[in-house]
Amino acid sequence: MKNIFKIFVASLFLLSACKEEIPTGLNLLPERSIFDTTYITNIIPTPQPTNVLIEDFTGVKCANCPRAQLAAKNIVLANPKRVFVIGIHPGKGLLNSFVAPFKTPGDDYDSKYDFRTPEGADLLTFLGGASQLPIGAINRTKFPTEANILIDDPKWNGYSIGLLKNNSIVNIDTFSNNGVYFVEANKIQMNIKLTYTASTNDSQYISIAIIENGLIDFQKSGGITIENYEHEHVLRRMITPATGSQLKASILPGRVFEKTYDYQFATNETWNKKNLKLIVFVHNGPGGTEPYKVLQVKEYKINQ
Repeated sequence: MKNIFKIFVASLFLLSACKEEIPTGLNLLPERSIFDTTYITNIIPTPQPTNVLIEDFTGVKCANCPRAQLAAKNIVLANPKRVFVIGIHPGKGLLNSFVAPFKTPGDDYDSKYDFRTPEGADLLTFLGGASQLPIGAINRTKFPTEANILIDDPKWNGYSIGLLKNNSIVNIDTFSNNGVYFVEANKIQMNIKLTYTASTNDSQYISIAIIENGLIDFQKSGGITIENYEHEHVLRRMITPATGSQLKASILPGRVFEKTYDYQFATNETWNKKNLKLIVFVHNGPGGTEPYKVLQVKEYKINQ
């Protein structure tokens, strides 16, 4: 994939040149920000309520995956504008018997789409890996009674309800009049503002994902294959590296980051622009008290 982007950095303060913390063994894309600044404000905003991100690792040949997708949908419907989903189809051969499209010899069906992404494979590895689907993460939190970050779908609702009662230490907003929008027919721009309302010693990262809704294609469900299944929240691409982009400054109340990203669609990325959305989330890095935990998440429609 050829991504066309320009780099222009405007800063009110010099940022430290610390090295980004990245787990080994992952195929990561470079930073795509074209504007990046940080500063301290004396006006500390009211903390936003903590929203929930469900990362649903799924596959078109996974018979139980529609059950998990329905569980996630019900959580979203019960908590509008507070819970967001990314449907992740791992690539690179991981769990390939569950995620490969219906195009292999012996299949009776022919998929229109291949939902697998390299980023999906990286994320599955990053969050601990899995030997079966469906599996998912709730704000990438390792709950006290769980052995892993990735957990089974019957547990998603209870853990989500618990997290929704909290406030976040970081607010996610947009800046400028445009926010998230198409600057050209095949190019989007995102103006993201992060404001911390409390301190943390954990390293901080931002991740931005492009998802697509309303994709009609085959899906195995139990003992049948549904021809006109509607696939929602499908991960199409990560704007940031798969494991996020590190926020390189000390975190204390009033710390603000303003970052502008742009993304040029590749010629083969012929996605339905009306059905695309961005998922923006801030999370801890490796190490620290709660590694990888998502602190806040927002979903944005891309303005035409």
